[in-house]
This record gives sequence, C-alpha cells and structure tokens, in this order.
Amino acid sequence: MTAEIETTKDGVVILNYQDLLDGKDLGASIEKAYGYLGHGLLVVKGIPQITELREKLLNLAPRYSSLPDAIKEKTVHKKSNYSFGWSHGKEILKPGVFDQFKGSYYNNPQYDQPFDDEKMIEQFPESCHPNIWPVQDFPEMRPAFMELGQTIVNVGMLVAQQCDSYTTKQCGEGDYVQGTLKKIIQESLTCKARLLYYFPINEDETERTRDSWCGWHNDHSSLTGLCPAMYFRMDGDKVGDADIPCPDNEAGLYAKSRDGKEVKIAIPKDCIAYQIGECSQIQTGGLLRATPHAVQAIKFPESKNIGRGTFAVFMQPNVDVVLNTPKGKEDCAVGQYKPGMNFAEFSKVTIENYYSE
Repeated sequence: MTAEIETTKDGVVILNYQDLLDGKDLGASIEKAYGYLGHGLLVVKGIPQITELREKLLNLAPRYSSLPDAIKEKTVHKKSNYSFGWSHGKEILKPGVFDQFKGSYYNNPQYDQPFDDEKMIEQFPESCHPNIWPVQDFPEMRPAFMELGQTIVNVGMLVAQQCDSYTTKQCGEGDYVQGTLKKIIQESLTCKARLLYYFPINEDETERTRDSWCGWHNDHSSLTGLCPAMYFRMDGDKVGDADIPCPDNEAGLYAKSRDGKEVKIAIPKDCIAYQIGECSQIQTGGLLRATPHAVQAIKFPESKNIGRGTFAVFMQPNVDVVLNTPKGKEDCAVGQYKPGMNFAEFSKVTIENYYSE
C-alpha cells in the first residue's frame, strides 16, 4: 500500500529528515512537489538544531542592514555583478524598477576560497570569487552564515538523491545517469547563499502587488534551500521584538501553479523548504519543474516599522558542468537554455536578466 503523502495546510509536501537519512522511497512525494502540477517546492522537518541555527543567523539580518552605509560599502563587489558581499538597490524588481526594498548579503556557504586560479576568478567572478566578510565590523556574520548554509546543503543532497531515484524510474537507467543531481551538489564548489533583509515600508501607501517585495522569477540553480522568514518590529535602527507574527496575512511567499493560480506558501518555523531550480528542470528533461515565485510586501500601515529576514541557499553546478537533457526529453521548457550550455553560460544569461547598471 502506498504511504500517504504528508502536506502542510497549504498543500505543500512535507518530507521527514529521518526518512531521507534512511533512504526510503519518497518518489510519490517528489512527483507531487516537483512534477508538472506541483508547487515546485517541499519542506523537510526534523532537521537537528535547525530552529537554533535559523534564529542565530536571521537575527543578524536587521543588525547588519542598519550599519552605516560607509561600513556596508566595504563589502560591495560590483565586479561579480553584486554576487558576493552586500547588495542593495542593484537588482531589477521588474522592468525599469530597481529594488530598494531589500538588502542582501551573498557568499559561498561552504568554501571561503574554492579557487586559487586567478584566471578562473577573473573569468567567472559571479561564481568563483573568494568570499567577502565584514571581519572587523561584524565578525558574527561568518560563523552563523556558514553553519546554517552547510546544514541546508547537506540536507539538500538527501533531497537530490530522492529526485535522482524518481527520475531514473521515469526515464529508465539507460537514459538518465542515476545520481546526477546529488553529484552536482556534492561536487559543487560554487553554492551561493543569500541573507536577505526586507526593510520596513514606512511611507509607501500604494496597494501591494504579489511581486511588490520580490518579482516573479524561477530560480536557475539546481535546488534552493529556503529558511522560514523572521519578522522584526523595529525601533528606528534597533530591533524591538524579533520573530513576531507577520501582521498581514496576505504578505509573504507565493508560487504560481501551471494553471496560473497564485498559491501562498507558508514554511513552518521548524522546517527548511527546498525549491527545484531550472538546472534540475533541464537535467531531468522537464520531469521536475521550477515554478515562478514572488514575495508580496506587507500592506500599509501594518508595514510600518516591520522588517523581514530570510536566508536562501542556491545549490548549483560548477561553472564548467555542461547541462544536458536525458535522451528523448530534449524539450525541457527552459527559455534561456540552449543545448550544450555549461552552467557558467546559463547563469550569466539568467543573471543579466535581473541585474543592470
């Protein structure tokens, strides 16, 4: 008898960490979450220490974001397209609109300097540049960032293993190399993590659209780990109360289903969400599907003095990995992909769509 698929009240598939460790067959859950009709996202519960690691890092988001601009400017890195260190107001929220609503801190969550080859760093600064840390000004950032990031990657490998098993069964062993997605994450030297802080909206009274905090987009990585958001009541630049309930039930993360419906996604506080990315869509020939998602801002006046922190980990291939589709599944439905592209080429085309000077 097939085990019942556990879901949240929003219909998001739940996997148990212990089941992942035990290597149980969770193919039905993978199909429901990541298949053509899925949300493109599932959550994993039961990860040891995850609530403590989340609190430790996310509480730093409003503190760092409130530092003087002169301090934050030390970690801005234009040459990598703002893909390392601090970034604010550089991303295009939607055509013609630069995103002033949130600040981001990017780094590799596993390796501070994965490459010594200067040519490699020069050629692929978005992926291969060494990490940039505010060592003198904010030393607590690095350990909290790396510890949570590595935990999310380690669990992500277990999720990828389930994706591989499911895809092998669907394609047949000769047409899909078993272990493809897990190997991508396991061997990657270029995972990227992003600590985000959404600033309080104290004056803008316009109606909040679904994409008011983050525009509709697909992740282009293989798998993205997402922390449950943490909301803060701010007293000027200081945190008054942390981890408060969101004051607007309509605000938060949304995914768009195949039939165009916008579905609100709530990630339980003791879980990590895993969102499938376009690289996995390519490498499974569209069996697993990335889903457009966006973040809606808190409406006014509830938004006054309320900040939001979260953390995303993009598990992605090394720059020279060629993205191939399985035999017989060449039409993977990823618009910017061209056969024979390696990840560096695919990533560059995608990032240029979101960033502009």
